[in-house]
Amino acid sequence: MRIHDRSGQEIITALWARLKDRLRRAPIASAEGFAAFIEQRAALIAQKCATDYCRGKTGLASYALFSERTFLDAFDICRWETFVATLADLLIVAEGQLRAHVFEAEQPRLRQALIDLHAAILRRMPPPAHRAQGWDDAIASFEARLGAASRDRPQQALDVADRSAKRLFDTLPIHISYRELDEEVVYGAVRFRMIAVSQEMQRRVAAAELARQLIG
Repeated sequence: MRIHDRSGQEIITALWARLKDRLRRAPIASAEGFAAFIEQRAALIAQKCATDYCRGKTGLASYALFSERTFLDAFDICRWETFVATLADLLIVAEGQLRAHVFEAEQPRLRQALIDLHAAILRRMPPPAHRAQGWDDAIASFEARLGAASRDRPQQALDVADRSAKRLFDTLPIHISYRELDEEVVYGAVRFRMIAVSQEMQRRVAAAELARQLIG
């Protein structure tokens, strides 16, 4: 057997360099990559905030609760509705970050590109059982909101997070009598995660390149 001639420190250094390469996130510069990023982060916020609150609130009983069909059906509604709200809010924040990289005359094209991207994300998902009407109301609501937001100052995460937080709080599958004192806890959790995603967008999105691609 051949004895490796590298020292332990050299091996550790090499392994650490390989790990850093894996952890380093590639910049987001394409519309497809950006759509995937926004969809995944909206789903993460909805899933984590809903799950963490329900498990924390019910403690050891959560194991039984998460096996009950009635609860799981209500939990799915909460996650879907929070996802829809969060997706819209994150795209409002994204518009504010991208706007600086296009000329004023190009801003309507940027707005329309984000409206189309939002609709495309939702329409490739089969509507859940509780949404017999599909996604049309969510798409129309986002189009109106983005139109108003794009005429105002760029929106930050804290400007929009409470909308997603309210949707989460209103649809949580825990009776209001048990959660009414936890409103600020729920809102704080959503704000925290929304700020984290906004900061990740600023770090990872190649804003100028993405904006040019979106407006064609």
